[in-house]
Amino acid sequence: MCKSTAMSLDKNILHPDVIEFIKQHENHDIPKLILKGSPFKSISIQHIAQQIKGRQVAKTKFPQLYDCSTIIYPPKLNLEQSSSEVAANYKTQFVNTDDKVIDITGGMGVDTLAFAQKSNCVTYCEIQSKTFEYAQHNFKSHNPEIKLYLTDGIAFLKQNKTQYDLIYVDPARRNQHQKKVFRLEDSAPNVLEYLDLFQSKSNRVLIKTSPLLDLKYCLNKIVFVAEIHIVAIKNEVKEILILIDFNSAKRAPVLKAVNLESDQKSFQGQSTLLDESPKISEPKTYLYEPNAAIMKSGLFGELSTQFNLTALAKNTHLFTSNDLVDFPGRRFKIKSIVSPKKKDLKKHIPHLKANVSSRNYPLKPEQIKAKYQIQDGGDCYAFFVSDFKNQKIVLICHKI
Repeated sequence: MCKSTAMSLDKNILHPDVIEFIKQHENHDIPKLILKGSPFKSISIQHIAQQIKGRQVAKTKFPQLYDCSTIIYPPKLNLEQSSSEVAANYKTQFVNTDDKVIDITGGMGVDTLAFAQKSNCVTYCEIQSKTFEYAQHNFKSHNPEIKLYLTDGIAFLKQNKTQYDLIYVDPARRNQHQKKVFRLEDSAPNVLEYLDLFQSKSNRVLIKTSPLLDLKYCLNKIVFVAEIHIVAIKNEVKEILILIDFNSAKRAPVLKAVNLESDQKSFQGQSTLLDESPKISEPKTYLYEPNAAIMKSGLFGELSTQFNLTALAKNTHLFTSNDLVDFPGRRFKIKSIVSPKKKDLKKHIPHLKANVSSRNYPLKPEQIKAKYQIQDGGDCYAFFVSDFKNQKIVLICHKI
């Protein structure tokens, strides 16, 4: 849900000449463009700049919207807080064709549009009138069958007698000072306060939360968690989805880590395995670095078990094996194992040029490169790590 002090929607922005101007200046510097003023009497340069910024973001984040010339983009904050099209489409797995779905914190509506591609009965609620106005206009270009209500979604649920198959909520994660928050009780609405209301209206609730959410904290706060999905896009965790199923209290929640827009398979394990430690060994032939979603999941013991790998140390979170396996992350072949001494590094890193990483090591990569005068890049990968004996070693590798 996005709170905004947006300019009111001005449909003069859809005049063909204005649209053409926006497209022609899509890649221009926006501040410089604003200084020149608007070439049109009917529309301000601020509105034009907002649309140019919207198209710049939409080109990669919302490609379907980008391809539609009648879309009017909301302010920058709404664009930032909205799910990407890829992440929104991922959520469609939680609904079926005949499901009644309600998005009680509609915002820009990208998630709502995705649900409407799968379900025939989708309701959108948004409390901010200006945000609602943008969504109301944009939905007409994509799915006019969505039911829209300018209202507080929580109040709507209280007053409405409809039973839903899924309630979707994306709480606002900024406080009154516009600072980012990530705990459930600091977000608005505070979903922890309304679990009884949700249960009276649906068996299932899907909550989008911050990538910074502590998973153990979440599991302790909500009894009815069925699944937690850690959603990364191109190896960057973008959101965490909590699926509540009020009929699943006796089942151990499943944690699922996905890395979208990659060729890596998803990984999952039960939350009861969060405290399970991986088997430990010295480095073998191959080295594995889990993707960002798996790193967030914390299921390192289960990862070790499922792929028959051992970890270099409990807190290093790099894995190794003698036989190469298909793995959801980066894979390397270890060429040599050396001490972190300059003479050894010079001998094993050609021209002292490498991609440097550090895990469970006292220095960060930038500090390491400065200390040993290592240039960034090339085909060599140098992992500065602590092994299970707490000895500092460097793994010189090439990527597979």
